[in-house]
Amino acid sequence: MKVKILEKCYTGERGNMFAGEEHEVNDRIGEKLIARGLAESVTAKKAGRSKKKLEDRSFDVADIETPEDD
Repeated sequence: MKVKILEKCYTGERGNMFAGEEHEVNDRIGEKLIARGLAESVTAKKAGRSKKKLEDRSFDVADIETPEDD
């Protein structure tokens, strides 16, 4: 289980862990840290919007002015 440490703590498996760090720990140890308020579970990042291509936009490519047009 991957956890993000909220407060400095120590486990026999990983040693000292400081606030803000993310560690992969045993599921049982991770559950204990979460229950005690020392860590929170790390979830996968949410998939954001996909980037739109120039062709997908609501204007015509020919309408774009470029310095080369001068």
